[in-house]
Amino acid sequence: MKIKYFFLSCMVFSAFSLFPQANHNSPALKLDFPLFVLPYQIDAGNASTYGFFGSYTRPSMEQSLSFTMDVYSAMHFGLKKLRDSLPFAPVWKNIIYIGGNMTGIIAFAYLLPFGYPWMHNEFERAVLSHSGIDSSGRLFRNKEMGINDGELVRLKAERPYDMIRMDEAGIEGYLLFSHRMTRNVFFYDLDNFSNWTALFAVWFGAYANTIIGYADHLGLINVDDSVKDMYKDDGDQESRYTAGYSSINWVYDLFRPGEAYGERGLHPSGDGSIARYITLAQLSDEERKYLANQGILSLLNFLSPVLYGFTSFPLGKTGFEWNVALQHYLTPFGIDIPAHIFLKRGPFNLAFTYHSYANYAHYFPAVEAGLIDFPVYLAPNFGLLLSPRVLLGMQPKGQNFMTGGPEFLGLLGCRVDFAVSERFFPYFDLSVKTGGWVAGNEYLERNASVKAGLSIRF
Repeated sequence: MKIKYFFLSCMVFSAFSLFPQANHNSPALKLDFPLFVLPYQIDAGNASTYGFFGSYTRPSMEQSLSFTMDVYSAMHFGLKKLRDSLPFAPVWKNIIYIGGNMTGIIAFAYLLPFGYPWMHNEFERAVLSHSGIDSSGRLFRNKEMGINDGELVRLKAERPYDMIRMDEAGIEGYLLFSHRMTRNVFFYDLDNFSNWTALFAVWFGAYANTIIGYADHLGLINVDDSVKDMYKDDGDQESRYTAGYSSINWVYDLFRPGEAYGERGLHPSGDGSIARYITLAQLSDEERKYLANQGILSLLNFLSPVLYGFTSFPLGKTGFEWNVALQHYLTPFGIDIPAHIFLKRGPFNLAFTYHSYANYAHYFPAVEAGLIDFPVYLAPNFGLLLSPRVLLGMQPKGQNFMTGGPEFLGLLGCRVDFAVSERFFPYFDLSVKTGGWVAGNEYLERNASVKAGLSIRF
């Protein structure tokens, strides 16, 4: 109980994201307080014992992503300020700065709260909350979510594609974190430790999850022995993980959306409960091959010059600068391979994406475009920062892995930051979409969402 209220106070204090101002001389810190995310918080509140108030202990994907980004951004920003203020020789300042950043990146990945494991778990919990399933969760790292087998049986039977989404949601969070950091490094000229943080997120997400089946295929690890050890450490149903290796559970459910949850077998303890952690031995040859292929494709996540310190390139003599990035997402219907193109010149920050959606044997294209923080001045001391976004294309009909039938996918959105003072920017973020999967949006069905909060910029 105390932990829940502690988490609520933390959310109110700093559910942030990093979008530095368009000052290309040095990075700036922007703190976002996303106070309302609707209708997600209504769904999470209905699933919670504590109603709408309890929704703050079950953050949306956007809230947990923003919170984790802030932890890293604040750490990086604070260490930079410390380096600049220390009365030491430059070499010692840089040793402290570099050492502090590297220690912090690793510590937040494994030891400290609100890092990658926490965000991974909260992305999974957001799918559960949207599906009407309450989950207690642990505040920082552990994946125990207080869920009994009956709730997972119902999720698989009534919302099979949300079950598949839950399997891949944590990996989705890692890659969204990397994408946001990569984009911010390009548009706002952050220094190199910001992109090294993004690179670490890519490694953490790709290696620990999507590439794991390929690593077993090469004999680098033994996944099934690891799963057996997880079963030995299990307690009762509500203290167990929802899944073992996310990508293995994902491919199992992807090929079997109509299979009852209980068909995966009984828990080795003999207590009559269901075995939640899928082993590679339970996969068919076809499924193992598909998973191994995703391990290879996950290497696309490392194909971004920004990750290696090449933050921008001149576009001839046009005055524009550009960069690119590739990614590989697991989805409820298969995969998405987005190719990102970034362009900037003066107040124009442009982001374009070509989405290559694919299920088992069919390809579905889509295009996305966005303008980031474009200033519009309504008065000498009052203006707006506009960030419109549009996504148009196709996805598999009904999110089905085997279908060749397409279904229209469309999204329109715009974030508006109100520059009411030098530091404070209240904002609204409105979006509407058709049915379909969009990274960072909990809803596979049609959805209209509004996010509202306050940004404070330094």
